[in-house]
Amino acid sequence: MPAPATTPAARPLASALVAGVGLLLAMDVTGAIISLSAGLSPTLLDALGPQARLSAPIPMMIAQVLLVAGATRRHRGVAVPASALLAVAGVLAFMSGFYDGGYAADLTAGQRVFQIALVTAHLGVGVLAGFRLVRLLRR
Repeated sequence: MPAPATTPAARPLASALVAGVGLLLAMDVTGAIISLSAGLSPTLLDALGPQARLSAPIPMMIAQVLLVAGATRRHRGVAVPASALLAVAGVLAFMSGFYDGGYAADLTAGQRVFQIALVTAHLGVGVLAGFRLVRLLRR
């Protein structure tokens, strides 16, 4: 019989994943507001679109919310693929900056620090999702 997700080791990891995605969403909105106020994007939707420099695009944010909901489920058939996709999403968020020009954008030092923090947070959520995946596959 598989161990329930409420074991002491499983719940903190699920909670950390939810908190991590919550942090990402807060950082994405903050980054969009910074982009808008600094003139990097003409509208809030542009600041949250495919050319965003200090936030993830809206579809990515929606995907992260859906994936974390799946990754924290008790049912392995949902949690395993959702955890795997969330881990991949963290890596893709990092890699995309090399291909879409995000890391070459003309940003102030403060904006660059924010961008690095945001990408690091994406990678951190990806690592947590990877740990969740390993834990799920071991039970």
